[in-house]
Amino acid sequence: MKEVTEKKIEKGSVMRMLPNVITIASFCFGLTAIRFGLFQKWEIAVSCILISALLDSLDGRVARMIGQSSQFGAELDSLSDLVCFGVAPALLLFLRSMYRMDGLGWGVCMFFAVCCAFRLARFNAVQILNEPQPDWMKKYFTGVPAPAGAVIALFPMILYFSLENEVFLNPLFIFICVLFSGLMMISRIRSFSSKMIEFKEGFASPELVIISLIIICLITAPWTTLSVLTTAYLLTIPYGAYCYNRKKIADDKDQAQKKSNTKKI
Repeated sequence: MKEVTEKKIEKGSVMRMLPNVITIASFCFGLTAIRFGLFQKWEIAVSCILISALLDSLDGRVARMIGQSSQFGAELDSLSDLVCFGVAPALLLFLRSMYRMDGLGWGVCMFFAVCCAFRLARFNAVQILNEPQPDWMKKYFTGVPAPAGAVIALFPMILYFSLENEVFLNPLFIFICVLFSGLMMISRIRSFSSKMIEFKEGFASPELVIISLIIICLITAPWTTLSVLTTAYLLTIPYGAYCYNRKKIADDKDQAQKKSNTKKI
């Protein structure tokens, strides 16, 4: 059955193109966010970036699922990410509030976009080098990924949509969030990857219930739910770094012990 499926995928041009089609869709939503930002339709603009982030999380998984991963797709994905999660959030934040800080506001928005470019370039370089590493390391990102960085930068606007309090649009508050997000993207701090989430066979019901509740909350109170989820993600950053360092120390001890035993032999 598997061989038949693979042959169908090889012959079906639509299936081969599916991951790249998803990437292009993500790219288009990022561009559309800029368009709505120019017309000051802020909620729609931020929603477009969030949809782009959702699509970005799917294209790589779909490519691996159907065996259509390629260097072209990886490069296209990075170019799309730079626009959707670097340029688009920077422009939205400047147009919404950071223009009040004049050159300083534009400067921090540019800094964020540049950090996103550095983050994506580093990720591509690591993928090309493809240096061997333990399986447990693959469950951590180096720094915060670009989509998460965009959500953190847009966190003040998400809070404003949820609570309708102008204090969250204060340029100083946005400045701090944007600066923090940019620094986190280029940092060497290890954060949790989605690969940490594993669904065990026979125990899917609790996970499905949680996912269903999240979807229901997103439908009924989208901005409040996104505020809670973003806050929860921010709290996982220091915890992820702690877990990685603890695991790294234990792994180094194991490697040293193995080398010691080898020398004795």
